Amino acid sequence: MKRRDPLPLLAPLEPDVYVIDTSAWLNIDSRRDREKVWRLIVSLVEQGRIVACAQVMAELRDDPIYERRLKPHEKALQVGEPPGDNIEYLRIVGRITHDYPAMSKAAGRKTPADPYVVALADLDHYVVVADERSTKRPNRKIPGVCQQLGIRCLTLGQFVATANADESRKPYEQTTAIAASAEVQGGSSGPAPGQTATKGEKAEGKEEG
Repeated sequence: MKRRDPLPLLAPLEPDVYVIDTSAWLNIDSRRDREKVWRLIVSLVEQGRIVACAQVMAELRDDPIYERRLKPHEKALQVGEPPGDNIEYLRIVGRITHDYPAMSKAAGRKTPADPYVVALADLDHYVVVADERSTKRPNRKIPGVCQQLGIRCLTLGQFVATANADESRKPYEQTTAIAASAEVQGGSSGPAPGQTATKGEKAEGKEEG
């Protein structure tokens, strides 16, 4: 699901899409509010706002979290991932693997999901969610690489707080945008059809008359 450029009027409503790394998925059940977090995640998946690349799903397949939590949503989670033969995506994966071999474990027999997570965020302007520390040797961890590439990266806790705030703010923003859109399209300062003019508007009409 490549994010399209929004119309200027609706720019504030363009929601973030999150690509979640293995480290964050595995830490959800260690939270005391895990059931609330999972309900939030299911809601965002249904909105097309959470992506899990195939490599992340492969890393999670042997963990109990896959059968209990992710398998029912696997198809929806991968809607936002480009096809495996997407040349631009593969080019970015190759560049990241070359530039950050420690994170990508380029010398190993199996490439981890990390370069694919970062490449997907870079390609489609997604927000990365990763529960890794990058204070030492940042080139080895997703947060450090994202910082160098200018990609927004959140911890699991930051993601939960941000997504919850977005969800609670959404009804107000939708109402505001609809009202603003109607005003622009109508191009009139008078009352809308079926709406009674205020006393002030009636007084202004008499003065103009």
